[in-house]
Amino acid sequence: MRLPTISRRPLSGLIAPGGLLLLAAWALHREEPVRLAMATYSSYFCFGTLAAAALLSWYHNYVRILCLSVATGIAVWSFTELSKNPEIPLFIPALLLPANFILFAWIVERGVLTISGLIKLGVIALQVAAVFYLFQYGGTRLESLIGVSPGAAWTWMPSAVLFLFAAAALYLLVLAFRRQTKIGPALLWALAAVFVALNQQKSESIFLYAGTAGMVLMLGVLEHGYDIAYLDELTGLPSRRAFNEATRQLNGPYAIAMCDVDLFKRFNDTYGHDVGDQILKMIASRLSNVRGGGRVFRYGGEEFAIVFRKRTAAEVLPVVESLRQAVADADFVLRDSRVRGGSGVRKPSPEKLLKITISIGFADRSDRLPTPELVLKAADDALYLAKESGRNCVRYAMAPVPEVTG
Repeated sequence: MRLPTISRRPLSGLIAPGGLLLLAAWALHREEPVRLAMATYSSYFCFGTLAAAALLSWYHNYVRILCLSVATGIAVWSFTELSKNPEIPLFIPALLLPANFILFAWIVERGVLTISGLIKLGVIALQVAAVFYLFQYGGTRLESLIGVSPGAAWTWMPSAVLFLFAAAALYLLVLAFRRQTKIGPALLWALAAVFVALNQQKSESIFLYAGTAGMVLMLGVLEHGYDIAYLDELTGLPSRRAFNEATRQLNGPYAIAMCDVDLFKRFNDTYGHDVGDQILKMIASRLSNVRGGGRVFRYGGEEFAIVFRKRTAAEVLPVVESLRQAVADADFVLRDSRVRGGSGVRKPSPEKLLKITISIGFADRSDRLPTPELVLKAADDALYLAKESGRNCVRYAMAPVPEVTG
């Protein structure tokens, strides 16, 4: 059996907030009084949001969104200002824009002030230079190639541009499901916004939809920053920081459970850290199915924490016991493994089945444990007791020790 993974992002994760922003822009665009009132300020809205997205990307050290914000701004400027010159080939910036979305979605993020980041910025600079060169020297030569007058406003995009936009949309949709980050949906909806923008005839309409793309990119950077701070990169679960904030908001009855992977160090030493990471992902996928209103966190290392709001120990016990059993019943098949030999060199080994178990200790709020810090410490002490009792079992703080279940 292949390693199970964390449940995929629901479809609603792809729709909001980028889809809602685009829908709002469309609704505003349909209202004639609103559109006329916005016409004077639409350019400020457009380039302001794109500049904000670029600055936020710089601050968060995210060069891909920075480059896309600049590329979008150049394309919009080309369509609204330089298109007044009949010799300007609008086909070029329209073709480069979806190509940039594909390129910067595909390449690996390595930060802004790095060699890789400077190369990415150089790619954008070269494109800007190439576009201006073509604007000045290549307009008439392209007329026969693209089938439209270089500077003419089109009622619909040329087929080559449509094809590239469709390819970019399909690629970004696949990435949004595979990578499970907030940047993927943001890029997809930003692409949709600029596609609509480049099919508008009036400059204020172009600015409105392009500015919406800037807002989507800006929110994508902010959401990405939140994920880095509050989500564990390996398992996709909320991180220690999210756990600390969640416990500060607890009141009334609640319980906290601490889970630890049994003999995890042995697995790491025997099979390597890659297998250890796979084990942690498997445990996370099982724990994420918790019932009873529990919320799972990656506490650190091989430890996970579960917070149960408005739950007592009697209500939590069957839930954590079912989690322990679910992990114990899961088959972890190790394929193409390399077991460390006596010399420390990894040697190929046949496929084998590993049994992974966890120990759980939990505690709930009481007169003796009135604060989350005390409940957490009691749960940690109960976890230590579970380890001492033979592992693969559940222990409750301040309760008689039950028989070992595993």
